[in-house]
Amino acid sequence: MVKMKNDRYRKARGGKAFMIKLFCLCGAEVLHYQKDGDGKLKRCYLNRIFGPAHIEKLQHDPTYSDPKNVPPLVCPICGTVIGVAILHFDGRVAFRLRQGFFSKKRESK
Repeated sequence: MVKMKNDRYRKARGGKAFMIKLFCLCGAEVLHYQKDGDGKLKRCYLNRIFGPAHIEKLQHDPTYSDPKNVPPLVCPICGTVIGVAILHFDGRVAFRLRQGFFSKKRESK
């Protein structure tokens, strides 16, 4: 089981958090993500991604602190672009997700 992050961003969302799996519409698993708070999944912050390793490592590399250097979030099977990197107003890099190009499933505890 992954230890979820508990920081000021989680506290700002009421302390509620859960893990989700993001899937491409072709059925391929794209990433594991910690979703904080209620509401729609519109973006995935790099510092909340827990897998796969090639995407998770982006948060630890200072090269990717500029969204222009971050590659798009792409399905590993069909190559569909699911999200593009942005700099959110709070200063964090995130993938802005293309609504309708993915599905999600909440991981059981």
